[in-house]
Amino acid sequence: MIPNSLQHLDLKSLTGLLYLLEERNVGRAANRLYLSQSAMSRLLNRLRDAFNDPLFLRTSKGMVPTSKALALEAPLKLLLEQMAGLDSPPDFQPQSSNRVFRLQTTHYQAQAYVPSIAERFYQEAPFASLETTTITETSLISQTEHSVDVVLCSEYIEIPNTYRKVLLGHEKFRCIMSNNHPLAKQEHISLDEYLSFSHVLVSMGGTRRAVSDLVLGERAHERRFAFRTPYFLSALETVGRTSLLISTSGLLADRFCEQFNLTMKPLPVAFPDSKYFVSWPKSIEKDPAVKWFRTLIEDVAKTLIPYPEP
Repeated sequence: MIPNSLQHLDLKSLTGLLYLLEERNVGRAANRLYLSQSAMSRLLNRLRDAFNDPLFLRTSKGMVPTSKALALEAPLKLLLEQMAGLDSPPDFQPQSSNRVFRLQTTHYQAQAYVPSIAERFYQEAPFASLETTTITETSLISQTEHSVDVVLCSEYIEIPNTYRKVLLGHEKFRCIMSNNHPLAKQEHISLDEYLSFSHVLVSMGGTRRAVSDLVLGERAHERRFAFRTPYFLSALETVGRTSLLISTSGLLADRFCEQFNLTMKPLPVAFPDSKYFVSWPKSIEKDPAVKWFRTLIEDVAKTLIPYPEP
């Protein structure tokens, strides 16, 4: 508990006491504190009252600190150094950190990017922990900022105004099918052929209309979604075992083409590219650990994404 006599001392007064201890001269201490000599003398009187001690004695050799003043010098330096450090957080050292880092992402990006992110993460921070959870189109709107450090998402995820967002790059849509599909041997497929087969829809749990419906326009009603799932790997393996088609980004499918017996074809209509972003709460963007984490994610994602943002 701080004694009543000390509660009225401000940071400038304590800094003045340290300068007096270092200079042993009122004039020089006043110059360092940008005060007049008379103002510095008044400050010294307040210090004497607060500590109930003369603190400095005038002698033929100048100002001599009392034993009380000398005992205050070391704790004063420590206190003022700690106060100065409040404005600049300590450096983050990933190699020794045991912090838990929280990443939220979609199912697609969890499969396409997170394994490589985790590999780099544990190389740089072997004692830290990584937690990933799934987001839907609107889930960030309703949750607290304190539940996430970084978000890896597509353009279809609603990002609150309290978050920053940086474009990582984009992927192109492809038509993916089984190697045994009737259209698999064709170099190009027509729109009529595309619409004649049933399709898979990977849903993120929202109500947003499928972007491909906007591209297909009046013919969108001709496409039948026979299988709906939130899981990309489940969708891809199902496509490899059936005559269903799926229209989605090509990166993850390319990785599992051999395993799931898949082939990719150009779409019969021009679909807009999928854009991917890294995002984080503004409230923690100056946290050195979070800055390291999001930089790591950006670096890894840009080595994987087919068309990275410069």
